[in-house]
Amino acid sequence: MKRAFSVDELKQTAPRLAVERRAVRFQDVDAAGIVFYPRVLEYFSDAYMIALKERGIDLPAMIAGGTIKLPLVHAEADYLLPLRFGDTVEVEVLAPKLGDTSFTVGYRVTMTTAGRVAAIGQTVHVCIDGARFTPCPLPDDLRSALA
Repeated sequence: MKRAFSVDELKQTAPRLAVERRAVRFQDVDAAGIVFYPRVLEYFSDAYMIALKERGIDLPAMIAGGTIKLPLVHAEADYLLPLRFGDTVEVEVLAPKLGDTSFTVGYRVTMTTAGRVAAIGQTVHVCIDGARFTPCPLPDDLRSALA
């Protein structure tokens, strides 16, 4: 799959849509004492949900309503620096790149004390008709919220 965001965009240049500040919790680290790799994807997801809520998109209602769904079809992360228990990070949701029926969200995790990027990634979401489970155009309200 071709990356929608370049590594440089993810590391430094892409504008952000939202940011969540959080601490690396004890339960986030593995036996090596660093963040267990799937936790970074959870950080991305948590920040994404906050970004949608801040922009007026009620994801739980959208899911419950069933007419439109936004399944994740691709996720990736690059781990650039170790994150340890007690580190404070900013998880940035980067302004998505919008297609007709899909969008790609970029993410950047920055260590607040060092100001260095520790992880980057992106997720691809496809808008589907909930009844037929086939791709459909992004609704205007979602498109506006993500733009």
